[in-house]
Amino acid sequence: MPSMISATPTSSTPLSKRLPCTTSRSVLSALASSACIVGAVLTVSAAIAPAAHAVAVAPAKELDFAPSELRLFKDADTGKHYWYMTYDVVNNTGKEVRFAPRIDLVVDDGRILAQGEGVSSGVVRQIKAFLKNELLEDQFEILGEVLPGKEHAKTGLVVFRADDLEPTELTVMVQGLSRETEKKPHPKSGELVTLRKTVRLDYLVPGDPKPRGSTTYPIVNREWIFR
Repeated sequence: MPSMISATPTSSTPLSKRLPCTTSRSVLSALASSACIVGAVLTVSAAIAPAAHAVAVAPAKELDFAPSELRLFKDADTGKHYWYMTYDVVNNTGKEVRFAPRIDLVVDDGRILAQGEGVSSGVVRQIKAFLKNELLEDQFEILGEVLPGKEHAKTGLVVFRADDLEPTELTVMVQGLSRETEKKPHPKSGELVTLRKTVRLDYLVPGDPKPRGSTTYPIVNREWIFR
């Protein structure tokens, strides 16, 4: 038969009664001294600890640019089609910045179209009337100084002619948001050329795009490049 191991019962008599009186007073005195020492250490540590401070945020180097999805518009009078998009630009650089953007459309077959090229003022007015945004500015109205702060943000309209509706990949290049440049040798001549920091926006357009304001074509890639 296995042996049973019994636990030694714990005494219920308080510590102060089990120890001699002088010993109890010594223990209490030692605990009080330890508490004083700990409190002093914490006070000194708090005094020498460095105070928290706010980290200054460096101003932005570029204008903030928020583009919309791409849409297709059809002029009822001529039957011609046009790609268009809008964007918001905010100046968080801390100083006035002159804004004179260059915006191009690159078609997947290599053709490059500048914004507004072959686009009549009548088409621009029709699109602005459809969008019903009083703050919307066309490519000429938006030129000029952009003051710092969100309250001075500008909203722009970009329109490209759509010569055909076959391309499924469209790329928009936006210069004028940054002053950063770099020099690279030309691949053919070897001469140094200046490249400007540019936002690249890639849009995906499925087959048979519809010229309806409710139909949009999304941005599938956005990146900074030098061009």
